[in-house]
Amino acid sequence: AYGTLVEAALQRAVAANGGRVVASEKYNLDRNSMQSKATAIANVVKQGTVNAVFIPDGGDATPFLAQVLAANGVSPAQIKFLGSGQWDDPRIIGESNLNGGWFPGPDLTGFQAFSQRYKAAYGSAPVRNASLAYDAVSLAAGLSGRFGAQAFTEKVLTNSAGFVGVDGAFRFLANGTNQRTLAVYQIERGQLGIVSPAPKNFSAGF
Repeated sequence: AYGTLVEAALQRAVAANGGRVVASEKYNLDRNSMQSKATAIANVVKQGTVNAVFIPDGGDATPFLAQVLAANGVSPAQIKFLGSGQWDDPRIIGESNLNGGWFPGPDLTGFQAFSQRYKAAYGSAPVRNASLAYDAVSLAAGLSGRFGAQAFTEKVLTNSAGFVGVDGAFRFLANGTNQRTLAVYQIERGQLGIVSPAPKNFSAGF
């Protein structure tokens, strides 16, 4: 189900920017399936019509997929690897076959500051999605204090200016989805560089 949603989003984004999705493969979460599908993608890449490979998966699968692609002659020197926010994982960042790859993510400075406060209070590091829970509670408390009985009406919640949380600016849309301002990171030999910083707000009009 996740793969179907991501594929649809990819198709829309690529079409909107004048590109074309040449091939797409979905795999089961076992190595035989992943190896078979990655090999199929490698064969398409070697035809010379592909300039990027998108792997929207996490640290359990992505390094293995990159290794299969490399074993079949696909390297970062040929194409640009693209990932999802799940790539903010030491196993992926440290994978040499993904060097130069790009992925989106929130401004890391916000979570780093949150993590330090959390450690000081509780003596251990927070899980990565703890910031989502923190932002949800902070937003609920803030809206209740400011708007009272009107706090959770559609008008208030879908304010186009959005809100600011640990991971940066976010807003809710009338269709039930949300948007976040994200940076674009690049894997640089086991470290992260910033290709494009996260906007501080939604004033850019997107």
